Amino acid sequence: NSAQIGKERYSYHIDNEYRLFATAEINISSGARVDLFQSYALASDGSFSFYSMTAEVMGEKQSLNCAFKDDEIKVKLFRKGTDENILLRTGGPVYLLDNMNANNFEHILSAYSHKKGGSQSFKIFVPQKLMLGELALEKKGFVKGRAAGKRMEFLEYRAVEKTSGLEIFIYAGNSGALAGVAVPLQKFSMSLEGFELDKTVKPLETIEFTAGKFKVKESGAYFKAKDGLKLYSKIMLPSVPESARVPGVVLIAGSGPTDHNGNSAILGATINTLRDIAERLAEEGIASMRYDKRNIGDSDSSGDSPFSSYVSDAVSAFNFFSAREGIDSDSIFLLGHSEGGLIAMSASRGAPKARGVILMAVPYTPFDKLILQQVKYNLDYSVSISDSDKADFINQLSDVIKRLKSGKKPKVRETANVPSMDVVVKSLVSQPKFVGEYLNIIPEKLASALKTPVLLIGAELDSQVPVSDFSAYCDLFAAKGKRFSKLLVPGVNHVFKPAKAKNDVSSYLSGARLSPAALDAVSDFIRRCCGR
Repeated sequence: NSAQIGKERYSYHIDNEYRLFATAEINISSGARVDLFQSYALASDGSFSFYSMTAEVMGEKQSLNCAFKDDEIKVKLFRKGTDENILLRTGGPVYLLDNMNANNFEHILSAYSHKKGGSQSFKIFVPQKLMLGELALEKKGFVKGRAAGKRMEFLEYRAVEKTSGLEIFIYAGNSGALAGVAVPLQKFSMSLEGFELDKTVKPLETIEFTAGKFKVKESGAYFKAKDGLKLYSKIMLPSVPESARVPGVVLIAGSGPTDHNGNSAILGATINTLRDIAERLAEEGIASMRYDKRNIGDSDSSGDSPFSSYVSDAVSAFNFFSAREGIDSDSIFLLGHSEGGLIAMSASRGAPKARGVILMAVPYTPFDKLILQQVKYNLDYSVSISDSDKADFINQLSDVIKRLKSGKKPKVRETANVPSMDVVVKSLVSQPKFVGEYLNIIPEKLASALKTPVLLIGAELDSQVPVSDFSAYCDLFAAKGKRFSKLLVPGVNHVFKPAKAKNDVSSYLSGARLSPAALDAVSDFIRRCCGR
């Protein structure tokens, strides 16, 4: 689901007889900790000769040794303190296909005959499952994408494991070197860092429905970012007499892989923050535009991009929406949820015609301090982690933040017993351009520079953006004489769904709609600003 779960470090050498000897170290930190160290030898034709693996899974050590000779695979397995010997009979050649080692696919690609073409079958051995099978491999043609920051073409292959019918797509550069592997059914992929394929343009569909007293059209639309990327959006437009124009709102999603509806791939649940807002606005005769951020959903990918690129994208969305037929270009608002509010405030400088800015659960505390607050809060609820491990992790996180903020490469070491928090460090380090710029954003300065009316909405039980941040904005706007309205919604979490407490994680995944009070406040603010 696009969240990074681990890394592989691979090395190899080839001897004078063209035999390949390789090692692969794989570390996975998704839920349970998994560490694998593999070594293997291949014959000159790339087929399997020897494989060994040592693994530690949730603290349990295992080992596996497999050797292929005279049409037999001799297996020695150690797990749960016991040795086991297994014999598998098969004719050669057999190709190694470890389900965690991306480079094994490259060895099979090397055996594929481009002269012969078409679908070709290979016997495979999957050592972690002790499974013999058959893989059908077919070259599909060239696709476009990028790697190491450069646009490239990649050869796409389709492979099917015949017993299970599992479909696998493999991508290689012009030299034949592996770039990526994707298993769509499992929503799983392995790739070189920086590898991205261009998105296939999604068919633009229009649906019609009734919202309140209005007939509404919801249409898909692509718009261009400043750097040429195509970004996918949905526009809801209530029907009014031909001569009339309606006010509109550009909705900007929060942090992470969050799509145009406000759903995050990390949570894996339907939250629909932005969709709920769009539907309520349509009931009030107000148009809206929401979009997949770059690198998300059906928008193009650019890899790690600075915060300013996301701000520029919001300005491009505003300009695109302003030019749409039926929209009152003098009555368009920017609405941002969470990090999206920081983008909205920044974008207002590039969209001076914005009628107002709506901030929902937006952080006032700078990101470096906020993330430490959030991590400390989550660690306080982790009874299985010792105080010393918590302190060690916080120290490492603080050092990573300090280095990224100053533009230096952070030093990252594995933390012993904090796997659920380890992903925080890895997420920061994997986005140096974005994080480095974001860490230097000061929300107080963005808010002070606003020249339009502001609606500020906070959530009482928000564990990510504390109520003290809501209060700080109120104090700042009052001191600066800003035109602003405010609402603190009781009994709701960060996404404005009903919650029992700040640590009520299940409330995020509930099927409840957004707080009616928050939705009322948004539509009332827009009507007041537009004199309706």
